[in-house]
Amino acid sequence: MQRLSKEAFGFFEFAPSERLDLDLVERLILAARDEVDSVDVVLLPECAVEEAEVFALEALLGRSGVTMLVAGVRQRSAEPGRLPGNWVHIGVNPKLEKGASLPDSTGETWFHIRQNKHHRWSLDERQVLQYHLGGALHPHIRWWEATDVPRRSIQFVELGDEITFVSLVCEDLAQIDDVAEVIRSVGPTFVYTPLLDGPQLSSRWAARYAGVLADDPGSAVLTLTSYGMVQRSRPHGRDSSPVVALCKDPVRGLREIPLESGAQGVLLTVCGDCATRRSVDGRHPIDNMTEYFDVAVYQVRASRASSSLSAAESKTATQRVLEGDDLTILTGWAQALAEALAYAPDRVESLLADARGETPWRARLGIRRPSPQLDDALQFLERAVLLDAANPPILEAVLMSCCEPRLAEHELDTFVRRVLRSAIEQVRSRKEQEHCDSEPSSVQTLAANGER
Repeated sequence: MQRLSKEAFGFFEFAPSERLDLDLVERLILAARDEVDSVDVVLLPECAVEEAEVFALEALLGRSGVTMLVAGVRQRSAEPGRLPGNWVHIGVNPKLEKGASLPDSTGETWFHIRQNKHHRWSLDERQVLQYHLGGALHPHIRWWEATDVPRRSIQFVELGDEITFVSLVCEDLAQIDDVAEVIRSVGPTFVYTPLLDGPQLSSRWAARYAGVLADDPGSAVLTLTSYGMVQRSRPHGRDSSPVVALCKDPVRGLREIPLESGAQGVLLTVCGDCATRRSVDGRHPIDNMTEYFDVAVYQVRASRASSSLSAAESKTATQRVLEGDDLTILTGWAQALAEALAYAPDRVESLLADARGETPWRARLGIRRPSPQLDDALQFLERAVLLDAANPPILEAVLMSCCEPRLAEHELDTFVRRVLRSAIEQVRSRKEQEHCDSEPSSVQTLAANGER
């Protein structure tokens, strides 16, 4: 506690003694897979995981076929006088594949993206009483969250074709600042906000601010809070509520998601569909975006028996094949090559020449040449595309080559082909859709024939 002028204030830290129950997580995923073919993403609320627990959790999720982890992480202060950390951890499975098979963990390190929290939680007397925290925090003191607040930045993750994901921690959702302006300018497909908050009712603050982003720019917004905080939140004269999450999207509107008695998790199934992108600057609308909306909510009760995955031998993590920044650059070149293969095959070789080494355009823009690891990846990308030196590359042939299993293959080569295959599949799907949209319907064809 400290005193500034006439107002006393103090700092609080959320540091539960219990560790993350990995066995429970595993049994929940096993139970969820009785309902669906695969669990693709695992979401956890604010401060749910201690920093040291992330690797073990990702190893478990990798064996379970999960593609992505988005979890609130807490970091205890390592040095006296240094504040703890609070951020959203976004981990991406190095397989980069939805619904993948379930072999033992390969030991590859997941790709990590960190979204820091920008605003501290301030607990006043009303909130101390609402959450029944008077046994730990005096209600007449203004309590501030003891967490580091680094420089503001926002991390956007692009998943597939025109699907953009972003995460905001708790109070950051409610702040109208520069970060909010950037989010509105980008118009992400999906916004996830982990919280340490009370029930996610449509009448509370999170619903109001989620509605702002759902209305403009039209993002789907999901908030998720800790069940422990939901249980503690009992304002005077009101009963507790089991609503732990709230989903707001432009299609279905607002939906409260409870955690029912006896359940330890909720399985949310979302559906994506093509949507029209519109701009206020006079450009023509274009059908090149995806919008998401929830279609099913299933209460998950942990399986009593442990999964056979638990017995899988835990392997030591190996070095990541590419760092996050290099992966972003590689993905950009793979997308460009997929577009060229589909629409302008004669441009492929010149595009590849621009990708590697210390090219004139990099020197002109002051961009350093690719790292040795990225340069190797771009070389493998060139080999994957130029199958036959005598003939120009063909989209389908390159895709088939990327799908073929190879013996004694370099680990980086395997990874590059996985990235290129994903980019080609997205472009091919879009091209097929364009072809379907351009074909007249059978009724229109008959009318045209009759007129002739």
